[in-house]
Formats: sequence, C-alpha cells, structure tokens
Amino acid sequence: MKNMILGLLVVGSVGCSHMKEAPKTVEFTYAAELLQKVQLGVARAPASLELETEEQPSPRRVYFSALYQQYLTLGQHLNKKSDIQFCPAFHHDKIQTDSTIVPKVTIYPASQIDEEGKEFFPELAFNKKFSLRDYHGVIKGELETLCEEGVSDNYFKFDNLVTHYAGKKSFHTKPEAMKSVLKIPVFANFYLVKMLEIPGLHLESPEEKRFIKLTQTYWFEKYVTEASRMRNNFIKNKMVQR
Repeated sequence: MKNMILGLLVVGSVGCSHMKEAPKTVEFTYAAELLQKVQLGVARAPASLELETEEQPSPRRVYFSALYQQYLTLGQHLNKKSDIQFCPAFHHDKIQTDSTIVPKVTIYPASQIDEEGKEFFPELAFNKKFSLRDYHGVIKGELETLCEEGVSDNYFKFDNLVTHYAGKKSFHTKPEAMKSVLKIPVFANFYLVKMLEIPGLHLESPEEKRFIKLTQTYWFEKYVTEASRMRNNFIKNKMVQR
C-alpha cells in the first residue's frame, strides 16, 4: 500500500522530466478523525450505477477546466483578473470556463480561530513568506505550461490516479489517500475553495466535480462537504458569542 501511494506522489517527477523544478507550495490541514468516518461510510455504501449519455471530455481537458476555474475563483477574491489571454492546447475549454460564474470566497480572521478548530481552516497554511497571492501565481504558472504544452507534472499525477488507482478500493479506504490527492492541485484547490466559499451564493456546476467522478474519490467530496459544514458551524458559534 505504501508503494502504491508513493507511486502516486512521485509519478510527476518522472513523467515530464524536461519541465522546471516544481515551485513552492503549501500543505493544507484536515481532520483525520472526520476523514476516517467519511471513508468508512463511503466504502460501505453500495456502488451507484450511472449511465453516461454524452461523450465525456478527456482527463486532460477535465484537469485543465477544473484548475482554470479554481484559478479564476481565487483570482476574484484577490481582485486579480486573469491575464492568461491565449491557450492553444485548451482553447475551447478556456472560453467555456471563462463564461461560467465562479463562487465567492472569503477568509476568516486567523486571530478568531481556536486551536481545536484549526483543522477546518486550510487558509492558515498561508503566511507572509508564502501568501495566497503567491499560491495563485503558482497555479497560473502551471496553467501557462498546460496551455503551451498540453500537460504538466501535476497533470501526470492526476492521470496516474485516474489510470491506476481510481478503481482500487484499498487506496480509497486508507487515510494516507488524503495526503496523496492533496498533492494534486485540482484536489487541493477544490478543498480550499469549498472551505472558503460563502454558503448559498453559488450554484454548483457538474464541471466543478467532474475530476472527482473520473478518480472515484467520492470520499474526498464527502469529506469536504462535512468539513465545510463544521467550519460554518464554528463561524456561526463565534458570531453568536460576540
């Protein structure tokens, strides 16, 4: 099992050796006990049978569209418009994503977060040395690589997950799976955005979660939903105490 997860984490380093060294990024915290409960619950649930009525986009297109929408979402919060004007490798997907409405997000003041609630506030990973704006710049760098070359180191990690681990129950039921998927930007960004998202202001589109369906990481989606609910309850309780 350790070899399986290790392979997922390092595949990018050998899948595209001509690219530059990976830029600095962050590790987001999560609630290990909640994750374990969610994984057990999803593992016990009967598999759903979904019939595909339309041709599905390729993993490359799914990865790009998800990453680009996440880039636009964080950019809106930072009051930073996208300066990616041309994207030869994903021209249609970029235009389509540009036309979507992105969710609004907000960051809760770090000074008001208690120690026991920190695991529901992934934005605490950012600091003066590496800010959310820096993180947003890293996403832009990968998007530029994708637009020019059609692939990136992180895409190869995603493709490896789709190809070799999506159908392995042993992977999806291990706590280490969370660390593995959070090494892939579309998962880390989805987690960050959903935790920061202002409740009730955004109608979710299928494209936002298509990468979850491809990788069969339904436990990840369930965890984010539950963690977001607990975060919002924490914030509401704080407001009541004022």
